Amino acid sequence: MKNLLRIKRWQAGLKQYELAEMIQCSPPYLSMVENGRVEATEDFKRKAATVLNTTIDDLFPDKAHLMRVFM
Repeated sequence: MKNLLRIKRWQAGLKQYELAEMIQCSPPYLSMVENGRVEATEDFKRKAATVLNTTIDDLFPDKAHLMRVFM
């Protein structure tokens, strides 16, 4: 898992197309980011964090942070 975007989206009760619309991106791009197939732009990260009421670091943590969260 490269990011927590999908988990945070589920916690917010949003469908993928709803979040995509809110952050002004395409649903396929959001899917690719959630699945770690592309690196999100800084603008995307900022918008997603704002909409999901969290921080960029919480959505896109570094590997060390992920290890602390899931261990």
